[in-house]
Amino acid sequence: MRRSFIDRRIEAMLDLCDRCQVRLPPFALWGAAQYRAQPASAKRIRAAGLGWNVVEFEPGAFDAAGLSVFTARMGDWRGLAAGAGRLYAEKVMLALDGQRTPHHFHVVKTEDIVNRGGARFVVELFKVDSTGARLDERLQVLKDVSLLDLAPGARVLLEPGESLTLEPFVAHSFWAEGGAVLAGEVSLANDDATDNYFLPPLGPAAPIEEDAPMRYVTVRDHVKFV
Repeated sequence: MRRSFIDRRIEAMLDLCDRCQVRLPPFALWGAAQYRAQPASAKRIRAAGLGWNVVEFEPGAFDAAGLSVFTARMGDWRGLAAGAGRLYAEKVMLALDGQRTPHHFHVVKTEDIVNRGGARFVVELFKVDSTGARLDERLQVLKDVSLLDLAPGARVLLEPGESLTLEPFVAHSFWAEGGAVLAGEVSLANDDATDNYFLPPLGPAAPIEEDAPMRYVTVRDHVKFV
């Protein structure tokens, strides 16, 4: 994935944030100079995994299988057992029309997926066991204040402002329909490196091709500054 492409995708998400009146924290606009000028803040950003991530779930197929993500808040998941502190997280995501995030599930994290604005957001879901095997069981999920009873593989449509609560071991795939969607995730604090189980598992991310100067810092760039 080229640096110039990553920066264009980030700018597209910032544009949709403006149109949907969703404001990201100031460090979303930081470049390399700001990271170097504020090392203590950069260290906190890296420790929490905050910031930008432009993902290709299939190499070379971003428009069909990709996602742009900004992690705005992330508490310390290691404090969950104690039940105190910042036990929550928040992400903002841009999904293009038809751009699919593949089925994945979490073992610890419960999350709300929110349509913050734009087109319709589609979520397809089914239960899995501890090995990730699909279960032929009905499932109940909360759509805002309505409890839905669904068959495995059911699709839930979220209009702007609507949300869906997903509990552990509920595999879910999502995509925008009819235009781009600015989506949100409000969740339990989590470790993205150990509590994201994709079906099938993903391969390693391709290295970034530095074809242009970096305008925005991604989570993959944090190691350069801390």
